[in-house]
Amino acid sequence: MNINFKNFKLLALTVFVLLVTVACEEEEVHDPGFQIKTIENGNFGKILVNGENQSMYFFAGDVTGESNCSGGCADVWIAVTGNLDELQVGEGLYKSDFTVIADQYGENQIAYKGWPLYHFSEEGDGVLEQPNQVLGDGRNGLFHVAKPDYSVLIGRQAIPENGENVTYLVNDKGVTFYLNTADELNQSNCSGGCANIWLPVEYPSELVLPSSLNAYDFESVNRNDDLGPQLSYKGSPLYFFSQDEQKQGSVLGQAGGPNQTFFVVEGLE
Repeated sequence: MNINFKNFKLLALTVFVLLVTVACEEEEVHDPGFQIKTIENGNFGKILVNGENQSMYFFAGDVTGESNCSGGCADVWIAVTGNLDELQVGEGLYKSDFTVIADQYGENQIAYKGWPLYHFSEEGDGVLEQPNQVLGDGRNGLFHVAKPDYSVLIGRQAIPENGENVTYLVNDKGVTFYLNTADELNQSNCSGGCANIWLPVEYPSELVLPSSLNAYDFESVNRNDDLGPQLSYKGSPLYFFSQDEQKQGSVLGQAGGPNQTFFVVEGLE
């Protein structure tokens, strides 16, 4: 009788070990990886966060799609890195909007709509801000909390015309906006063939801006064709340049047009 009881205990222990092993293996197989999702923020609406609700940011200097935050910058702005295959995206986000680039250390940095993503470490010690905080937003007018629904963003890069860094307006995917100095206040003088080359920027159904920009600087402009209403900034109707081909960070239209009247939109103060 004692022998049978011992055998039963040994059998039960063996079954228990097997069940634990299988459970662990299943947990490894179904590891959800890391997560990017959105949460509602009282000041900013929907913002991108990680699984612990820590905010993510865009950097205007990354307008070409490459990370230009290195050295001391990278100590404060921690690159969001990971394997795209393991990335789990939250409701309302599309995995096709996420890509990876190589950061300064050769690691895979996650980008959203072409913008490399960062967390904020105020002391530069690798300690991230607390969940739901957005203390990094608006720093130097160049870092802004990452959102899925921006209408307008800010880019910064050296413009070939003079080689100096310029801060200017782009759309949510880093495509350059231009103004035409031949236009009048909130009136476009670019129509017909001109509008086939300089494409009017449509006024969005909802205007969502980074905190460094003011909503009262943007207006809706009526046009004499069916290409409006057109978005304007400080009275200047805005355009895309067809030869930029909607490419992130392209500024081929600078000083363009027959009379060199089209320029990137500066003066964001």
